[in-house]
Amino acid sequence: MAERNIESVNKVREAVSQDLLGGRIDLLLGWEKGHYWWQSRPLFARSEEDLEKLAWDSFCAVNLSRYLLEELKDHDKIGVLVKGCDARAFNRLLQDNMVKRDQVILYGLPCPGMLDYNRLIEKAGGALLGITEENGRVILNIESGEQEAQRDDLLLDKCKDCRYPDPAVYDQLLFSPQGEKEGPERFKTVEELEEMSAEERFGYWEKELSRCLRCYACRQACPFCSCRECFVEQENPRWQGRAYQPSENFMFHLVRAYHGTGRCIDCGECERSCPVDIPLQELNRKLIKDINELYGDYEAGLDAEQEPPLLTYRPDDPAAFSEK
Repeated sequence: MAERNIESVNKVREAVSQDLLGGRIDLLLGWEKGHYWWQSRPLFARSEEDLEKLAWDSFCAVNLSRYLLEELKDHDKIGVLVKGCDARAFNRLLQDNMVKRDQVILYGLPCPGMLDYNRLIEKAGGALLGITEENGRVILNIESGEQEAQRDDLLLDKCKDCRYPDPAVYDQLLFSPQGEKEGPERFKTVEELEEMSAEERFGYWEKELSRCLRCYACRQACPFCSCRECFVEQENPRWQGRAYQPSENFMFHLVRAYHGTGRCIDCGECERSCPVDIPLQELNRKLIKDINELYGDYEAGLDAEQEPPLLTYRPDDPAAFSEK
C-alpha cells in the first residue's frame, strides 16, 4: 500500500504542478501531513517546495472548499483538490454567490473514505505504530506484531454513510470514479430520536448541548456557514449572550442548524471538529430527513443548478400550517 500511495501522491502532484508553477493558478489548496502520521491538515501551496509536502491518504478528511471564503480575497485563481464532500461544498458556495466558478480550478479525487484514528486505536488495543492498507484491509502495526481489520469497519462515521464519494463537479478527474453508494444507516439515529417523547428528546439534547464550549469550531469547519458576519458576533442587536447557559447553547445550535436547512451537504465536519463530541450530524440529518419527506429527495450541493427547496416555490408545496 505504501508504494501505491506514493504513486497516487505523485499523480496528484504532477496534475497540479504545471498549473501552479506555470501561473495558471496562484494557490493550491490540498493536504499535507501534520505532526503525527495519522494527521493530514490543509496545505496552502504556492511554490514547488510547497508541493513536495502534498499528501493524499486516508486521513485527508478536512473539507478544503471552506477555505475559499478567505483565500479568494487575496488570489485571482485558486486550485482545489476536491473529494465528494468538498465538491458538494463548492457547489453550495457557488449557489450562495460566495465564489465564482471561473476563479477556481477543481481537481477531482474520488474518495475511498477516511479512517477514524480512534477506531484504529480501539482495534489495536494499545500503542499503534502505523498502518498499511491493501485490498480493502488495514494492517495495524502494533508492538506485538500485526493485526488485520476490514477497512470499512474503521471509517469515520460520516464516511460510512456517504452516498457520493465522487466529486459532483470538477475540471479534471484524477482517478477512476467509484459510483454512487448506498447509505442505509444514514437516518437510523434520527429515527430512534423521533420515537422518543418530546420530554425525552429535550432531555437528550439538553445533556448533549450542555457540553458545548461555544468555541465555534463547528461553525469554522462548516461549508454552509458562509455569512460575512455571524449572528453570534452581532452587537446591535445582540442575538447571542456570552454567559454559559444551556439556553444560549440551544440558541446557537438551533439557529445554526435551521440556517443550514436545505443547504447542509452532510459532510460531517462540524461533528468531527467538535472537541467535546456533540452529535451535531444528528441535528443536521433530522432537518435533511424532514426536507426530503416534505419536498422530495434533495441532496444539497449535488447539482449547482438545482436550487434548495426553501429557496423555491411551487403551487403544490406542502402547507400543513394553513387552515383547511
